Amino acid sequence: MSETFWVALGSIGTTLAFGGVVWQGYLTRGALRVSQLMTADAIRSRLDSQAPGVTLKLNPPPWDPLAATNTGMPCNPWPNGHTWHFPAEQDGANRLVLQQVLVLENLSDRRVQARFDGDLVVADEDRRPTAAGVVLLEPGETSRDVYLQREFTIKELSENFTAKQAGQELPHKVLGTVTAQDDRDNGSTDRWDLVLTGCPVEPVPDRDGLWRIAPWHLTEGSGLRTLDYSLLPPRQRIHWVSRARGVQLPSPDGA
Repeated sequence: MSETFWVALGSIGTTLAFGGVVWQGYLTRGALRVSQLMTADAIRSRLDSQAPGVTLKLNPPPWDPLAATNTGMPCNPWPNGHTWHFPAEQDGANRLVLQQVLVLENLSDRRVQARFDGDLVVADEDRRPTAAGVVLLEPGETSRDVYLQREFTIKELSENFTAKQAGQELPHKVLGTVTAQDDRDNGSTDRWDLVLTGCPVEPVPDRDGLWRIAPWHLTEGSGLRTLDYSLLPPRQRIHWVSRARGVQLPSPDGA
């Protein structure tokens, strides 16, 4: 055979050998990836089994909506049948409060730190709202009432109504975040994101410029139907390789 044939055959052999090395490397990386995922799953399962048992529950928002007051926490609704006229009364003192009461309970045998951020307040001695901040819950302890609460002008709530009618996201919301964790460095943090919104006011039929609190509906019940809220918000859990060093365990999807 000619020399050209042997050169070509040698080239093919070299290419196949190189391809084998690449394929072997791919398999090795794949096996390593599977091993890492299995290890991460095992660590995640261990951390889940050791995570403090903390529950968060919210009450339904009060109905009728509460009137904002400068003398303390809101406690009374606007009078039945009250209306607001636009534009003369669209701003200023005419405000409603959207509110939910939440309770955090530590069911574990370890002390837990809870942090409340956003529109989460507690009532002080003078019944004035103050930031809920950070609290420590002993084993078996339940938090005091925490309020997911915010004031809105009638104008803002009318914008929510208009947005809902147009099938758009409501622009005005009450937002809060609750996080709970124990003192383990290699532990976990539970987080709940809270949202309360809705359109509790609506135009008065055949009365241009007048708005009222949503009345009782024959088939849909009270105006509470106009509010969007959750009684058991979903929990998100962060697993820590080291909380002190800020190293998290990757989530199951690799994000």
